[in-house]
Amino acid sequence: MPSPAQSCDMLFISQYYRPETIGSGPFCADVAEAFVAQGRRVCLLTTRPHYPSGSVFPRYRNGELDTQRIRGVEVERVPTLVSSRGGAIQRFAGEGWFLLQGLLAIGATRIRRSDLVVSLCPSILSVLLGNVCRRRGARHIALVHDIQSGLAEGLGQVSGPVPRLLRYLERTVLNRCDLVVVLSENMRRQLLRCGATAPIEVLPIWADTENVQPRPMPPGPARTALYSGNFGRKQGLMQLVDLAEVLRARGSALRIVLRGQGNQADAINRAVADRKLNNVTFCDLLAPERLADGLAEGDIHLVPQNPVIADFAVPSKVYAIMAAGRPFVATAVRDSSLWQLQKDCGAFICVPPNAPQRLADAVLHLADDRDLRREMGERGHRYVKDHYSKDACLARLMAAIEGG
Repeated sequence: MPSPAQSCDMLFISQYYRPETIGSGPFCADVAEAFVAQGRRVCLLTTRPHYPSGSVFPRYRNGELDTQRIRGVEVERVPTLVSSRGGAIQRFAGEGWFLLQGLLAIGATRIRRSDLVVSLCPSILSVLLGNVCRRRGARHIALVHDIQSGLAEGLGQVSGPVPRLLRYLERTVLNRCDLVVVLSENMRRQLLRCGATAPIEVLPIWADTENVQPRPMPPGPARTALYSGNFGRKQGLMQLVDLAEVLRARGSALRIVLRGQGNQADAINRAVADRKLNNVTFCDLLAPERLADGLAEGDIHLVPQNPVIADFAVPSKVYAIMAAGRPFVATAVRDSSLWQLQKDCGAFICVPPNAPQRLADAVLHLADDRDLRREMGERGHRYVKDHYSKDACLARLMAAIEGG
C-alpha cells in the first residue's frame, strides 16, 4: 500500500476518528468517506482512539495500527496524550501534543502539505495545524463544532487573561482559513463577536435517516428515560441525578438509564450512590450498528445541557433521537439553538436548566401520554427527514469544502 504522504490529494486533520463511536469521530469519518466515494484520494491525520473513555483503545496502544486504510481513507495516527481527569490543563496539553506530533509527522513526511485541507475543531490547535499543512495558495476549511474559548470560560476551566488569549488565538487562526463552517447561527454570532472575519457558513449536522428508523412504541406509560452519550461537564448530567431524586420523591416508576462514558462518570456514579437512587441504571455505549436499537430502548430521551455553554456547542444527538421517532426533554436557555429548534419542529420539550421540578413535570407529562409521545416522535422524524437527512446535509457540506 503506498504511504498516505505520497498518495493523497486531500488532507483531513482531526483528533477524533473511527473506531470512536460518538462525538466528532463518526462525523469526520462520514465526510472523509464521502469524498473517497467521489474518487478523491483522502488522507487523515488523527490520534490513537481514546474518546470518551480517556484511555487509548487496547488494540491501538502499541502503535501497530498507526497506519491504516479504513473504508478507503488513508489514516495516519500519532501517539496520544490523554487524561481521564478532564481538566482544562490536561485537555490543552493533549491538544498541544497533537499539534507537536502533527508537525513531527510533516517533518518525517508521514504526511505532506496538501492543496485541500479540512480541519475539525473542538480544538483550535487542530485548525492551526491545518494552516501549517496547507500548500501555498491551497484551500483550508475549518469545521467548528465547539467554540473553545466560550466553553472553557463558561465551564470555569480558565480565568483571568486566559479567555482573552484563547479568543485571540481563535480569531487569528480562523481568519487564515478560507471558510469556517459552524453548526448554528448562535455559534456564527459568537465567532463574529470574537473578531472572526473569515467567511462563516452555517451547516448543521445530520441524522442517518436511512439506517435509523422509528420503532413501534410499547403500550402504556413510559418505563424508561434514556440519556446516551458522553459524560462530560458540558452535558450538565448532574441535572439528571436531581431529576431521579424528584421522580423518586413523587413515587414515579420511571427508570432513568445513563449510557456512556466520560470524565464525569465517576462523579455521577458517586452522586447516585450517595443519594441512594435505585431508579438509575448505568450501562455502556452500544456498537454503532446497534444505534437504532439503542435509541428505541428509550421511551423518552433526555438531553441536558450546561446552560453556560449553550451558544458554543450543539448537542448533535438530538437529530438521531428525532430520526428514531422518539420524543425528548431538553434543558436549554431561551433563545438558544435548542429552544429555537423546539419551536420549529414541535418534537420535544424544552425546560429551563437546573430546574429539577420543571424537568420532572415535563418528563412525567410525556411518560403518562403515549399519544403525545407518538405524535412528537412522528413530527421529529418528518422534520429530520425533510431538513437534516444525511445525504442532503453531507452534499451541502462537500460543496462548501470544494468551494462550490
